[in-house]
Formats: sequence, C-alpha cells, structure tokens
Amino acid sequence: MQENPIDEKIQQRIDKFRLDLHLDVPKIVRKHIIFGDCWAFDNDRYFDLKVQVADQFYIHPSEVLVVGSARMGFSVAPTKRYQPFHNSSDIDVAIVSPSLFDKVWQQALECKESSGYFWDVEESVKFKDYLFRGWIRPDKLPSADSFPLRREWKEFFRGLTRSGLYSPYKLAAGLYKSWYHIERYQSTCVKQCQQDIQAKRLI
Repeated sequence: MQENPIDEKIQQRIDKFRLDLHLDVPKIVRKHIIFGDCWAFDNDRYFDLKVQVADQFYIHPSEVLVVGSARMGFSVAPTKRYQPFHNSSDIDVAIVSPSLFDKVWQQALECKESSGYFWDVEESVKFKDYLFRGWIRPDKLPSADSFPLRREWKEFFRGLTRSGLYSPYKLAAGLYKSWYHIERYQSTCVKQCQQDIQAKRLI
C-alpha cells in the first residue's frame, strides 16, 4: 500500500532540517526546536497558549514553548522519525523555569517527609531518573491527597484541551530546570538523526 504523501510545506521543513545536520548539535536544537515558528499554531494562537500557561504557573511567557512535531511539523523521535504532525498528534509543551522547578521539587520533598508518602517503586524510579536529567514529568509526581499539584497540573492541561482553543490536539507539559537541560534532552534525537545520515553515507 502506498503511503499518503507528506504535505509539501512539511517536506520542505524536513529537507531544511536534514540540510542542517552538518551543524553543531546545540545550533541545530536552537534553530529548529527552541526558536522559530510553531507548525501547529499561527503566531497569535501560539502567543495565547504561552500566556495562558504562564499565567497559570506565575512565570514569564518566554519560559513556555511548544516542542516536538507540533513545533517542527514532523517528529525526530527514533520510532517516528520524519513522520509529519497530524490531527491525532499531541502538543508537547515545555516549561523552562528554574524557580518553578525548584518549587515543585521542594513540594515533592516536603510531601514525602511530612506525610510519609512513598511513590510506587516504578514511578519513583522514573521520577528520580527524569529529575537527574533536569526535568520533572508531572505524571510521575506523588499521587497522594497531600500533594494536589499533580492533579491540578493534569486538570489544567486537560481543560486547555477541552476548551477547543487548540482543537483537536491534546496538550501535555514537562518542566525543565534550565535551558541547558532542555537543550541537552533535545540533543539526543538530533544526534541520532546525524548518525543515521552518516550511516547511510557509508553504505
């Protein structure tokens, strides 16, 4: 069966990305993932999203960005490499805020110490693994009643999804300690894309 052709504009973005794979990894990450326009939304709607998220968490809109295929128009994840963004794709939001990161980390620690709450073993290991790499996945935070932030975080982004303002996409977000940490995390897939290109040249 023949696959559906990729949208011409997305194909152009893929071609530009692949042409830039000779650059240093940090430059590629900043040019194609951190900076630039957002494929999924026009500038007005993208700005509105950033403001809504920033207002919810009392941070600056510049600390909120869309990443992944919604940002680039295609995925660079190993299992979905160069697959185009589509209507069933998720919107991945990254919050890069040292102050919010430290606040959430502190609350999680206080929850553990004050209530004696312990994470599910598997969930706790994953939380610590992400924390070690400088980011927090809210779905790995304590699910205890004494830690309402996990539920509030989920309900906020679920509310954005249901609002229809960013329809038909589901929104979810991760929290990063710093720009260093998000760039380092995003670098992994970029390096794999470079290795893929190099391997094909050797064939």
